[in-house]
Amino acid sequence: MALEPPAPPRWPNDARTACAFTFDLDAETLWMARGVNEPVALSQGRFGPVEALPRILALLRTHEIRASFFIPAWVAEHYPDAVRAIADGGHEIGCHGDEHERVSDLPPDREEAILIRSVEVLTRLGKTRPVGYRAPAWQLSVATVALLVKHGFAYSSNMMDRLSPYLHDAVGGHRIVEIPVSWVLDDAPYFMFTGQRSMQPPGPVLQGWLTEFEGIAEARGMTNFTFHPQIIGRPSRLACLRELMDHVRHTPRVWIASLGEIATHYRATMERGASAAG
Repeated sequence: MALEPPAPPRWPNDARTACAFTFDLDAETLWMARGVNEPVALSQGRFGPVEALPRILALLRTHEIRASFFIPAWVAEHYPDAVRAIADGGHEIGCHGDEHERVSDLPPDREEAILIRSVEVLTRLGKTRPVGYRAPAWQLSVATVALLVKHGFAYSSNMMDRLSPYLHDAVGGHRIVEIPVSWVLDDAPYFMFTGQRSMQPPGPVLQGWLTEFEGIAEARGMTNFTFHPQIIGRPSRLACLRELMDHVRHTPRVWIASLGEIATHYRATMERGASAAG
């Protein structure tokens, strides 16, 4: 018997594929989490909320795209106007730790305390309770999924094992949606300069993203782009993002949505399927 890949979801309005534009607004915490406290290095992080974010929000508005932003609690408290601007633009806000710490290195009680703080801060500033969680550096602990269930999250966006959403194993009778990610769809591996890693020119990276998007669409899966304003917001890369959005917007039968919308649709589709089977 031939081995078959998992069956793809059914997307709304007869779309053949889904696509999300997501942004991790890490600001200085991207560098703080690496033990960096030198002023010039930290200033790279400030470029994200101060210089890049307004241009990204304008680009999203022009293309009529509702995005998902994952924001560490530290960043939200230091840049509250950025959080309000994202919320006012109609975009989703999700949890992303406190100071971009790796939760896989933390005991469960500390991980839970950070999760509670994140929900409180983002709800207060964004006026809507987050339903999605992206771990800093996509590093989950053995306790993460159970904590997300305990605190009422709808989805996680961290795993790298599928081209489409799926449900995690049940915890206490509840299953959260996983919306997979991939390093190939992230800007950091190509553009983040650390002193040990060189930067790539935007053109070849854009071509790689376009090819990956087309391949996922052919598989009827879901493309989950992950960007960092401080990285993708440089003018040459912002031009790359603009072209990417143009391409996706003009590709037939693509459902562009926030991760929260995709998780809600996927769960409803699975529940209808289970009811029909029963």
